[in-house]
Amino acid sequence: MCKYQTAALLITVLFSFWVSAKPLELVTLDYPPYVVEQEGELSGVAIELVGSVFDELGVAVSIEVLPWARALSNVQFGRSDAIFTAFKTPSREKFADYSQQVLFTQNISLVVKRGSQIRSADFVQSDVSDVAICAVNRVSYGPEMDALLADRRFRIIFWRNMAEDCARLVIAERADVWVNNDFGARSILASEEMEQELEILSPPIEATPSYIAFSKLRNRQELRDQFDQVLRAMKQDGRYEALIDAYFERLRAERKKEKG
Repeated sequence: MCKYQTAALLITVLFSFWVSAKPLELVTLDYPPYVVEQEGELSGVAIELVGSVFDELGVAVSIEVLPWARALSNVQFGRSDAIFTAFKTPSREKFADYSQQVLFTQNISLVVKRGSQIRSADFVQSDVSDVAICAVNRVSYGPEMDALLADRRFRIIFWRNMAEDCARLVIAERADVWVNNDFGARSILASEEMEQELEILSPPIEATPSYIAFSKLRNRQELRDQFDQVLRAMKQDGRYEALIDAYFERLRAERKKEKG
């Protein structure tokens, strides 16, 4: 897997042989599997995608992992060039120029044991009083699911600190369903070798696009447009999906290697 060395959470990544005097300064947060900062190394599917685009543009970048509020502040006040992966809101559009191309559509999905009769299409509108669900503490799953959880509409709600614990509860048939970010669930199923036992249902119950957004104070509109052009081309020629699929395939391979 593509990994990068970091010191004090500052990760300088040179994606091309051309090195500018001052690399483009990007900020993000530790958000597996999009961005993973672990033991002085940075990896993740968003790191690989953003890196590939800037590599094609011949632009060197540095990536700093920060708490989300501080990362947004850096872009707002021109201390950093861009932030990813960011949801688009009216307040943020006042200080950030968002890409037109979506980096990732961050889906909220249901995960069940294979063979389950649960369906996701109308799940949040249906009677869930006989469903046992697992969710992670202090995570938002979109307004409709959050309301169901807050109103305790389910037969049982298992609150856990780790999504992996929810996966194990579904496998053990203590919980009927686990709600999670789609890529996060894919990452867990691949790395924990649970794909034969668990299924991520389609369609997702919530879908929110996320982007790279450039600081207006740094006047990066031209670079934003160039980023869009490359990302659009990657989606059209299949490189986008290939990169994502390859990332999760490496997770599976690494897990098998660890187990010997």
